Order: sequence, then structure tokens, then C-alpha cells
Amino acid sequence: MDPAHIDFIPPATRSALQSFLARTRSTLSLTEAIAAAVELWIAQQTAAARLSQRGYQWKQLFLPDTTTLRMTYKEMTFYAKVVDDEIIFRGHAVSPSQMANKVAGDGRNAWRDLWLLLPNERNWVNAATLRAQIARRLDQQPLSPAEAITEAAKAMNTTLNAAMLLIQHVDHQSTTIVERRLPKNRREYDLMEDVH
Repeated sequence: MDPAHIDFIPPATRSALQSFLARTRSTLSLTEAIAAAVELWIAQQTAAARLSQRGYQWKQLFLPDTTTLRMTYKEMTFYAKVVDDEIIFRGHAVSPSQMANKVAGDGRNAWRDLWLLLPNERNWVNAATLRAQIARRLDQQPLSPAEAITEAAKAMNTTLNAAMLLIQHVDHQSTTIVERRLPKNRREYDLMEDVH
């Protein structure tokens, strides 16, 4: 690739790269440096995609690989880490509840007591808070087409059942009125003679 074919790189970025290569006395040409940078970026994205597939599923909360868990109890702080698909605390695989109970004894609420530092995040977040945020997001998501059709079918079924009940009620009422007028339900003195 000759320099004429790297016009897609913004001029400021190209200039910064040329200056860096000159300053560091790199033996790479501009084209080789760009190719190396692209290859490195692809490798990092591939590794990140692989990492994002591993992690610990804690009910509705997914903790990606390398997530750090923290719990403070009696002014002491305890840490655990998600490694592959397990939470490792003091060298053993545990559940969040087991970690909380090992730190502070039985009856601890891991959702309330544990704080999480997710990969590529700078701030710790409480597990219960994160779970609530995810629940709110899920509630706000529109239904998929299949879910929308299912909900519409349920509503139609309910409506049809209500209509059938109404029809049965009206039918019963009309039958009852007609039956009351039949001779078998009349008193004898209410009957009129047939005059021919």
C-alpha cells in the first residue's frame, strides 16, 4: 500500500503517526504501522468478544468474566472475582449468597451487600441497584413480534370468552321469558279457551 492509498486516514491522525514513527526512530513505514494497528485492533476485538461470552449468571444479572465483587463488613473489605463462569472467593468457587454468608454469617442479602465493578467500568455499583436498572430497561423494551402476537391472542381469547358469556346470559334470559309464557307455567284461570 503506497501513501497515496491511505487518504482515508484523517490528516491529523496521519501526521501524528508520521511524527511518532520519526520520533521513535521506528523502522516501520507508515503503511506497515497502519496495518499493524489494524491487526492489533482486530485481535483485541476478537479477544473482547470471547471474554464477553464467559461470565457468571446471577439470576437475571450477568456478571462478565473479570467482574470484581466487593463486600465490606465490620470495616473490612472482601473481594471476589469472576473467572470464566465462576465467582472465586478465597480460592474457591462460590455463589454470591455463599460469599456474603462466608463474610458475615447466615442470613445476609447478597443483592444488598455486594458491590460490583464490571469490566471497563470505573465506578462500583450495588448489585440490587444494577438489578433494578436492568429490570426497568426490560420493562421499557418493546415486545418482540412473537410476544406481541401472543399478547394479542390472549386479549382476543379473553374478549371472545366474555362475549360467549354475554351470549349465554342473553340466551338464558330470552329462553326464560318464553318458557314463562308457555301454558304449562300458566295458572288454569289465565288460559283462554280456543274458540274455533
